[in-house]
Parts: sequence; structure tokens; C-alpha cells
Amino acid sequence: MTHFKQRILSRTLLLPLFLFFLLAPSPAAGARISVLFLGDLHSQLLPVSLKTNKTTVFFGGLVHGAGLLAKEKAAEPDSLILQGGDAVSGITWLHFSGEPEFSALAAAGVQAMLLGNHEFNYGPEHLKRGLSFSSIPVLSSNLTFDDWELAERVSRHVILKSGDTSVGVFGLASPNLSAQASPGPRVHIDRNLEDVSVKMIRELREKGAEAIIALSRLTREENANLASSLEGVHAILGGSSNEETPNALFVQGPNGWETLLAESGAYGAFIGKLALTISEGRTDREKTSWKLLRVTPQSGRHPEVERIASSFENRLNEALISTVGIFENYVDGRSSTVRGGESSLGNFICDALRWRFKTDIGMINGGGIRGDRVFPAGNISWKTLMEILPYNNPVYIVSLKGSQLRQILELSAGALKGGENDHYDPNTRPHTGAFLQLSGLRVEYSLKGEPSLVEADGKLIRWGNRLRSLSVFSDGEWRPLDDDRVYTVAVNSWTAGGGDRLFVFAEGTTEKTDIRDIDAVAEYLMSRKDKTVRFGKDGRIRITDS
Repeated sequence: MTHFKQRILSRTLLLPLFLFFLLAPSPAAGARISVLFLGDLHSQLLPVSLKTNKTTVFFGGLVHGAGLLAKEKAAEPDSLILQGGDAVSGITWLHFSGEPEFSALAAAGVQAMLLGNHEFNYGPEHLKRGLSFSSIPVLSSNLTFDDWELAERVSRHVILKSGDTSVGVFGLASPNLSAQASPGPRVHIDRNLEDVSVKMIRELREKGAEAIIALSRLTREENANLASSLEGVHAILGGSSNEETPNALFVQGPNGWETLLAESGAYGAFIGKLALTISEGRTDREKTSWKLLRVTPQSGRHPEVERIASSFENRLNEALISTVGIFENYVDGRSSTVRGGESSLGNFICDALRWRFKTDIGMINGGGIRGDRVFPAGNISWKTLMEILPYNNPVYIVSLKGSQLRQILELSAGALKGGENDHYDPNTRPHTGAFLQLSGLRVEYSLKGEPSLVEADGKLIRWGNRLRSLSVFSDGEWRPLDDDRVYTVAVNSWTAGGGDRLFVFAEGTTEKTDIRDIDAVAEYLMSRKDKTVRFGKDGRIRITDS
């Protein structure tokens, strides 16, 4: 179906919906609905600790977040409590199948929650086990399931009561879910978000909903575009940015309809509080407010959530030393190795990124690989993986032209020390940690060439000429890089933003994912036969003095 036909169909659907609004009952003038919204929890039950100078600051986490929710609920008993997906993440989600997170959210009083991306990180069967620990209504309006148990457990929408007002809630999964997680072939995504939303609005209105809220895993741009095309949704809460919005955005749709957009960020650092006033069926913008409530130890504790968190904290410590996979041989993870040439550890990490995200290329900066030691052969635990990849960076997919990749690799070569008369100056050169490990590429550098020079703020002083040859693995064979072709690169968020003076990355088109580098590597390791890896080099990076 062409884009034009889709728009015509959408407008055809909207016309009877508009007529339905004229006939449907509306809430009394000045109806007020209070919503407490919890964003991406990422399994953070206990507070986050952050060391600044010599002081350790604690914030976020559901133990204190639930304490704050309880206080707000006591002050306004009619408040609804909603959660916007990505409640789970990482090792806690993998090892305990959601029991601590979903049990704690139920104890905190959450009345409806969205399926996010992380919920699918370990496949639908893992998700089913997680959902068995809670009776909270779980929403996704644009996903359908071949698995009958998931189909029965996940609802398209739900109607909740806030005082005398019926509030309809539906949820939208990311149209890029398959690239960001592992839903598998038996989970089907409807990417026509406008048509899905129109159907949800109609169904909810037919069931008596007087106010409608959408929970979203979309990008901010997708949220805004959707809101501009809809009439009937009063608020869209959440998104995929992992960042909070101090001020709500109002987007105008058809017939002057206004939809509020807001997010409350990640790790339970904030609870979003929406005071939604509806007059004659529409949002009363002047009497509607959104604010962020900061979660700190002063917010109070929730006894049951704290009990759940504490019991699993001890079990998590045991899980950290459990085996993820096996290293058949030792691997050199010293800084001088991962920042100075081809590294078998760097090869493995980049292969994992390319495999997990199905991109043309995988890259990691040498400074992103830590540990600075030789890791022995034998069983490998989560603790060891966390030593190698401690930053827990999300992975982004950056689309770049071949010509831009050449520039990036020239900058990477500029981070290499060595060669005749090479007086390395950190003030004008990419840092040694900017040297890139690779997958899907073969490069040759010459230390006889001039290094690229870049100022500390990322401003180019001059291009170097150390890159001598470059090929890409495409359609099963090695081919010369095409300067005009666009390639996809899986890389951590730091590098994707131009960190380490690799400024060309920031010129590409970036797709954010919620998957962390360590999770991608662990998943790759566990997918291998007998969960085993044998490290080695294959000549993908060659460095010469000629």
C-alpha cells in the first residue's frame, strides 16, 4: 500500500470517529484525572549510587519510588499508577525471569504497564515466565502473538477508574522492536501506528472511556507525529529516549485537538505526575499540568518492595559469579593491546555487536574495553564480563556513507602511537582509547603516514593519510568499500555521539537501541555451541611501518 493510500485510509477511519465523538458521552466539565507515571525502570529496585567528588549520592530505584507513590496515592486516592515499559533489563532479568521486578511493581500499586523492548531481550518464553509473577494488566495494542498464552496475557487496552471518570489506556510497542530486542518470528508488529490508535480510541470510547491515555515506546519524533494525526488521545506518556521531560509538550491534531506528550526518564529517578483536566471532552490546557517528582532516600521506603529487593540482592551476588560461557584459550585484554592493533578480544566484542544488531559493521573504541589484564581460559562469569565492559553503554546503530567510514578510520589511525618522528600530543590527536576494533571491515594502516589532528572540542586541524586500504564483507565476500553506499554500524553510545574526537560519527543517522553492550556480548556468547569461544586474530587490522 502506498503512503498516499495509507493516509486516505487513515482519514476515512478518522471521519466516523469524529462523528462518534459528537454522540459519545463526555465527562462533566472540569473532570480532573491524576496519573502517576513510572518510566523505564531497567530492573533498578534499589537506589542508584553516584559518586561526585568525595560524596556518594543515592537516587531513583523502586524502593524509594514506591515510597513516593504511596505518599502521593495517600494524598490523592483516585490517582492512577502506570508504568511505561522496559521495567526489566540485564542480569537481573536474565537470571530471575522478572520475579523481583514484576512482583515489586505489583506491590507498588501499578495498575497497568506497557510491554517495552527489554521485555523481549531473551525471547517470548522468558517473557511469559516473567509475567506469571504479576497480575498487572500488560498492554500492547500493535503486537499480536502466535503463542496463545501470551495472546491471553497481553491486552490491547484497559479501562481504569479515576474517581468517577473512566480512563482508557492502550500501549504502543516500537515499530523497530525486532531490531532492538528478540521478539522472534511468532510475535507480529503492526507498524501502522495511526490506524492502530484510531481503532483503540474507537473501542475504548464504545466501552465508556471518557479520557484516553497512550503508553508509548516510540521516539519523541514518532510520538509527536502520531499526536499530530490523531483526535481522541488526551496524553501520550513515555517513549524510548530514557530521558525525562521537565515540561510537557502539547501537540495539535485534527480539528484543534491537543495531545499532551511527556516522559519521566529511567531507573526510577523521577515519578511523573500528570494532572489532566478535561472540559467538554477535550484537554483543558490551562488547567492541565505535568511535573517531575524526584526520587531520593527522603521519599521514604516501601516495606514490601524493600523486602523483595533485599532478598534478590543476595541472590544477585551469587548470580554474578555464575558461568555465562567458556573461554577456550586466554585472551589479552591489556590496554596496550586493545588500543594498539588488532585484538582477539576486540574481534569477539565487535563480532557480537554485528551479529546482535544485524549491521554491516561492528565497532568498539579501545577505551571502551577495560580490565587491562590477560583473562585466563576457563569458565567466564558475569563479573568478568562486567570487568571487560563496565560502562554498560547502550548500543546505537549509525548509518554512514563509505566516505564517512574512511574518515572515521583515518581518525582511528591517528590515535596510534608509533612511526618515525611521531611525537604524540594528546592536545591535538585522538586519544589512544579512540582506536577502533572492528568487525565486517579489513583495514591496513601505515605508521609512516601523517596522523589526523583534531582539537579537544572535536574541530579538525588536518586529515592524516595513514589509511592505506579498506574493504568490507558484503554478500559473502570481501569487497572494496563503496564511498557512496550507506553502511550500518553497531557502536556504543559514547562513540556514536562523536566521543574521543571521532566527530564524524555524529554526522551519521543514528538509531538508538535500549540494549547494552554487555548484554549483546553475553547473548552472543550464550548462543555459541557449548557457550564456548576460542579467541584468535584473522588479519582484519594490519599495521605497517612502510
